[in-house]
Amino acid sequence: MDMTAKSSAAGRGPDRRLLARNEVGRREKDRAAAELVTPQTEQGLGKTDSAPRYILLLLVVFLIGLFAVRSANVTLAPLLHDEDKIVEVAQVLAGGQSYLTYDLNIETRRLRHEHIANLNRTPYAAILGASHWQEAHAGLGRGIDLYNAHVHRDYYEDILAVPEMFVRYGKLPKRMIITIRDNLFTPVSERTDFLWVPVLKDYRAMAQRLGIPSHDAYTDGLTPRLRQTLSLPLLKANVARYFAAPVPPQVSSLTKHPTLDTLLPDGSIRWSILHDQAFTPQRAKADALSFAYQKRNHPPKIDEEGFAAVDKVLEFLTLQGVQVYLAHPPFNPVYWDAVQDSLYLDGLRRIERRTQDLARKYGLDVIGGFDPYKVGCRAEQYIDGEHSNPECLGLIIDQFLKLDAKRRQ
Repeated sequence: MDMTAKSSAAGRGPDRRLLARNEVGRREKDRAAAELVTPQTEQGLGKTDSAPRYILLLLVVFLIGLFAVRSANVTLAPLLHDEDKIVEVAQVLAGGQSYLTYDLNIETRRLRHEHIANLNRTPYAAILGASHWQEAHAGLGRGIDLYNAHVHRDYYEDILAVPEMFVRYGKLPKRMIITIRDNLFTPVSERTDFLWVPVLKDYRAMAQRLGIPSHDAYTDGLTPRLRQTLSLPLLKANVARYFAAPVPPQVSSLTKHPTLDTLLPDGSIRWSILHDQAFTPQRAKADALSFAYQKRNHPPKIDEEGFAAVDKVLEFLTLQGVQVYLAHPPFNPVYWDAVQDSLYLDGLRRIERRTQDLARKYGLDVIGGFDPYKVGCRAEQYIDGEHSNPECLGLIIDQFLKLDAKRRQ
């Protein structure tokens, strides 16, 4: 009875154990090792290394998640993020075949570089400009070898970089149509996109060739392209596009496809039939008006260092024997009408005057024009405020062909 009471009291005391043990004849250190809580571990109660381990685990899981998001975005949008795929597609185009892609959300500058590098000829004429030229196919050249070297949303760096691509690979054309658009000279600090960043290597190479200063690459923390690959909204859109597409991107001999846009060997593109159906006159008008109202009170600005750089590359091309034609791309008449009597139109006039200054300095012709009525382009030829179809673009190229024919007489 006493023994039972004593044992029960011990079980309720601080030396409580889960199970009774036979401790007769056991060494003290053996008994201590058998305890669930020893004097040494009692000193560490409340202290643990589980928190750092937990944080480390969360960090590892987070990094794995980021890697998975990036890998998925690269895989699902290879022409935007995968440099090896861009090189592969450029080789396909240079070999004379087309490539079908989900849409035109692609890295045009790296594609342009690799395409020019793999060309097996030197084109007679090349068009430099932004996406307003993207539908200008080689057939508009009416028998001359016309290469479309457009990139998406060009800035003055591209006017140096694209000629650098031609020079580097010994394929400098005899004729170049160089486009001076409204926002070509926008200062770097005021740009709202980063599509121009991948061309900086070629831009700096030409600047060095010309002996002029160049600005550094984008330095705002994580590079824009990397941030884009880590985007969850982009991943969601890429996944949805992947499952919605009837067929995947692929090499093709087609020049137009029902659901995929076509990258053509001459550097131009053709919209899919599905896109054509989406580009209704009502949509084009609404886009043009919306764009115009955004622009009316925001005249295009001119970075004088950028203007000087373009001046210098025009001098270089002239010395290389290239006949340059400066061009202004015509706007949708709906857009043009909506920006009349505005600060933006005043800025366009300033761009025109500065272009004429360059033309007089080097004896160049200016073709096209911001005013669509003077060029002869109609509203139904546009899909928005500035992107026109080959019929309108052909009017500008016809101006070039007539002037060039006179020079060759």
